[in-house]
Amino acid sequence: MLITWKDQSYSAIDLLENANFHVENSTVTLHRIDTDTDTEDIFSEMKISKETQQELIQSFQQATFKKTAIKTIDYDYRMTISLNTSYPMFIDSKNKILVLLNTNESFELIKDHAFFSLLEKATEDSQN
Repeated sequence: MLITWKDQSYSAIDLLENANFHVENSTVTLHRIDTDTDTEDIFSEMKISKETQQELIQSFQQATFKKTAIKTIDYDYRMTISLNTSYPMFIDSKNKILVLLNTNESFELIKDHAFFSLLEKATEDSQN
């Protein structure tokens, strides 16, 4: 007898409990994490346009995720998506992993719908 196991994939709605992506004033707060500095505060807030915030939210909403047991500490970003409530997370862009701070669960983005290229764009825009 052969039993196959299909990896379960999750949507953004599955990850973000009770999320309402249709609220009017949705925002993204993004902090770059720099552990190589000598300063006490390793988080630096990035100024990103409303347009880029909405693009990030739409991309995240369309993404597909897979639960992972990988626990990374190489985070590049701390991001909070604010919809009907706030959803904070750490992001490791190199490994395409995010950790939801509300649940401490790790997920790999398997279909990111340009999410990481938008993060890179946001990083570049905030430096200008």
